Amino acid sequence: MNPPEQPDLAREGLKQLGRNWQEIEDRFRLFVGAVQDYAIFMLDPTGDVVSWNRGARRIKGYEASEIIGKNFSTFYPEEDVRSGKPEMELRVAASEGRFEDEGWRVRKDGSQFWANVIITAIRDEHGRLVGFGKVTRDITDRMQAQRAVDRLNQELRKEVLERRTTERRLADSERSLRSLSLHLLRTQDEERKRIGRDLHDSLGQLLTALKLGLDSIKSDAQTNEMVSRGSRLADDCIREVRTISYLLYPPMLEELGLKSAIPWYLDGFGERSGIKTSFECAADFDRLPRETELGLFRILQEALGNVHRHSESLVADVRLRMEADSALLEIEDAGKGIRGEVLEDSGELPPTGIGLRGMNERMRQLGGRLEISSNGHGTTVTAIVPVQVSRRDAVPATSAA
Repeated sequence: MNPPEQPDLAREGLKQLGRNWQEIEDRFRLFVGAVQDYAIFMLDPTGDVVSWNRGARRIKGYEASEIIGKNFSTFYPEEDVRSGKPEMELRVAASEGRFEDEGWRVRKDGSQFWANVIITAIRDEHGRLVGFGKVTRDITDRMQAQRAVDRLNQELRKEVLERRTTERRLADSERSLRSLSLHLLRTQDEERKRIGRDLHDSLGQLLTALKLGLDSIKSDAQTNEMVSRGSRLADDCIREVRTISYLLYPPMLEELGLKSAIPWYLDGFGERSGIKTSFECAADFDRLPRETELGLFRILQEALGNVHRHSESLVADVRLRMEADSALLEIEDAGKGIRGEVLEDSGELPPTGIGLRGMNERMRQLGGRLEISSNGHGTTVTAIVPVQVSRRDAVPATSAA
């Protein structure tokens, strides 16, 4: 009696399995139909729509009754339809199993959206093509955001390129200006040296000869008084020419160095300006390279000139020293100081004074810097120049004897 019951149990199991698969299929169909973020639908082998879910209706705007039976090329722009793009996508999906693309698609109302599309070939158990599954996602917002990012990146790259180009041009201009400035400063110094020597050697000699000639004249008392007066005037001219020539290019600076040239210059400056000066320098302060000594001497001249013209100070203190590997020259007065906006904004002293820009440029050419501190009780100008003195670069001091 038991054997006849076994086939019945098997048949019942198969029916139950079929019901389970049917239930799973129904649930899957319900799931696909309920998805709203993706357009999920089926195509027959020729590309006609055979199913439609809620996401397809939301994204593309068609009701199922309006689109089922129509070819999916309805969703493509006209230029894509003319080029045969829909058919090409089905051929690729059929031959390779799937096709993925991003591009413009068309809604029912004619508006376009940027879509991510996946077409999958569906085959039966015998391998025959029975249709295609198509999943479409609207990624317009993402695409626009990406394009905006790409556009910003492109603009940023362009701006960076323009900025680098501008920086290179500015750097080239700055190098050219510094080269020109250095050339002008050297030309100025050479011209001062030439004029100073010409005044001393030519005009000075003529005035000396004039004085000797006047001194040799012997005549009556009245004539003698006139000759004496002329001789005194010639003597004054000789001293003035000598002073001007030495100020233009002091031979003492070249022969004895900065340490000896500064006291000589301060003596003459005090006589001409009435400003009391002082000088401090270590006894073992050595010679510096020619360019450094000349640059610091010019800073001294310009700074003291500004003290005389603008500060209203009665004193000026000058200090020269070495700190580590740098030479420091300080010029300090007790005058009314320099207005803060003059130093910070224009970088120049008052209109009748000598610009700080030239003083700064001299220091830059020597690899140094210029520091200025000022208040209502005085101004201190500090020139700092790095010095790596060697016997080859320094000026010999043998002429000091």
